This record gives sequence, C-alpha cells and structure tokens, in this order.
Amino acid sequence: MAREPNFYEVLGVRREASIEEIRAAFRRLARELHPDRFQGPEKKQAEERFQRITQAFNVLSNPETRARYDRTLETATPIGPVDPKELAKALLAKAVALAKQGDIGQAHDYFQQAEAHDPSSARIQHQFGLFLAQTGKLDQALRKLEKACTLDPLNGNYFLDCARLFLRAGMVLRASRFAEQAAQLLPDEPSVQTLLGEIRMMRGPKA
Repeated sequence: MAREPNFYEVLGVRREASIEEIRAAFRRLARELHPDRFQGPEKKQAEERFQRITQAFNVLSNPETRARYDRTLETATPIGPVDPKELAKALLAKAVALAKQGDIGQAHDYFQQAEAHDPSSARIQHQFGLFLAQTGKLDQALRKLEKACTLDPLNGNYFLDCARLFLRAGMVLRASRFAEQAAQLLPDEPSVQTLLGEIRMMRGPKA
C-alpha cells in the first residue's frame, strides 16, 4: 500500500519551508481545491482534500505543533487521527478571536476552514454568517444564517438573527417569516416582540 504523504508533501513545500512559503502554498491550494468549486462526486473528494491541506497548514503554521510533527517524522511515528468536528471547533474559536481582534482576513480564512471541516455544524454557519454581516457581505451572510436555521430548526436565536438581517437588507416579508418562527421558539423573549413590532411598522397598516 502506498505511503500516505506527509504534511509537507500535502502542501507541496520543502521541510525547510518558511512560514510565509507554507502560508502561500496553503492559500494557493485552498483556492484551487475549495469544495465550492466542485459538484457531485467531485465535491466530496474536494472536501476531503481540503480538510487534509487545512490540517497540514494548521500543524505546520504553528511553530510548536510543527516541531512536534517534525519529531514524529524523524521517529517514523504516525500522528494520530484528528476528529474533523473537534478540529472545526478549534478553528471556529480561532476565527471568532481573530474577528474580535479586527484581523478580518485571517478570521475569514479560519471560518472557511472550520466550515470545511464540519459543514453540517449550525453553530459554524451561524457564527460565519454574523461575521460576514459585520463585514458588509449581506448576501453571503443571509445564506449562512438560513443554512444555520435549516440545520438547527429549533434554535430560536438563529431565526431571530436571520430575521434581523433580512430586515437590515430590506427584505421585510422574509424578515417577518423568520421573526414569526423565532416568536414560536422564543415566546418569552422581549426582543422578538420588539422586532415584530418594527416589521409591522415597515409593512404598513395593510400588512
């Protein structure tokens, strides 16, 4: 059976590669292999490749984890399997922290990595959507928040945030539908009733 490529080989860089070279290789591969560029069976393969290059980047871009990984290569001890969902949680936490620090570009990269590792996570979709909304990308943000609602249809806060964003985008009818769903899930939440009142005012007396 063929030997599985190590992380340096996955990224196509030398063992002596600098952090800048590793980062450049990752960005290039991430653009080429991002799952959104593929359809059908190829999309599943792209997701697996994207997870692999992301895992390689996360290990090699950190001096401490890179040093530990290098030692496993020297001793020929295979590194243990990584749970994609657990890695996604760590990537999400990093993305949120970077966003709070104002590092928008890096935060966006980490949100994408988190999503690629666990595309079925409603929490990741929700947090990514809120981040995109803060950066002015309303269309993308709405898609993420809608997906969060689909993945977790019992989370009233997701519907509330989605309603707020639809209202911000001027899509009053859709805002109303999501707000009404939020009201069913969060019957005692005052902010939901406040939002519904704002929506009624915008729709006018005939609504």
